[in-house]
Amino acid sequence: MINMFDKIDLYKKALDWAWKRNEIISNNIANADTPGYKAKDLNFEAFLQRSFNQEESLELVTTNERHIKESSSSPDNSIEVLDSSFQMRLDQNTVDIEQEMGKLLQNSLYFDGVSLQLSREINKWKMVIKEGR
Repeated sequence: MINMFDKIDLYKKALDWAWKRNEIISNNIANADTPGYKAKDLNFEAFLQRSFNQEESLELVTTNERHIKESSSSPDNSIEVLDSSFQMRLDQNTVDIEQEMGKLLQNSLYFDGVSLQLSREINKWKMVIKEGR
């Protein structure tokens, strides 16, 4: 049986993934007109596998010692993947704005659903603590 803290940790990891994916999709949209830009996405299976294999928080990957150091757990950039499902335009850009907007909506709904589940879980424990009053 999964305990309360494990459940909340699972919700946290799901929200972390959705937040990181939102950043990646937003970056794709922002670079829709950038020549040579390749659309990216977040590999959910790799993120989930890595999250469950590590007891401690995920480490931030930096490429320069002057980059911002890790302050909280965040999904690792190594699980970002190039999205090869789109055709390249003449300028070698692979961003399809309609597809990205659809992904953004889907991700937003996922985030809202997980947030609602987390809220319900917390409210359930509040009721238990208050003994149903």
